[in-house]
Formats: sequence, C-alpha cells, structure tokens
Amino acid sequence: MPHHHQLTDKDIAGDVLTGAKQMAHGYMMAILESQDQNLRQTFTDFHDQCLRDHQDIFEVMNKKGWYKVPMILDEMQPQR
Repeated sequence: MPHHHQLTDKDIAGDVLTGAKQMAHGYMMAILESQDQNLRQTFTDFHDQCLRDHQDIFEVMNKKGWYKVPMILDEMQPQR
C-alpha cells in the first residue's frame, strides 16, 4: 500500500503564501506592460489585493511560529 503524505496546515499556508508572491509578481509585470489605463488600474487593484492577502497569510504563519523573520539588527551584530 503506497504511503500518502498528509499536507499540514503549515504546508498549505506556505503554498498559499508562495502563490500570493507569484501572483503579485505577475500582476506587477502586467501593470508595467499595460498601455490601457483602465486595464492598468484593474491589474493594480488585483496586485494590491494580493499584497493584502499575502500580509494576512504571513501574519497567521508568523503568529503560529511557522514563519520566522530574522531580525536585521541580529544579523548585523558581529559574531563572537
């Protein structure tokens, strides 16, 4: 019998976060390439919603300890 890997909530959230990043990048490219102002605004609205969704997903993951952001000041400290 084959072993099936069960996706955890953490796995799913990580995939959704990655997807939101990719979608935001795609919408940004579409904005930059759009000549029609109405189309450009539509892509901008979609892009901005992607950023809001990404932030929401990130905040959930960070709160649960699933996504740790290194502190820039810690990285700048000389190693002893």
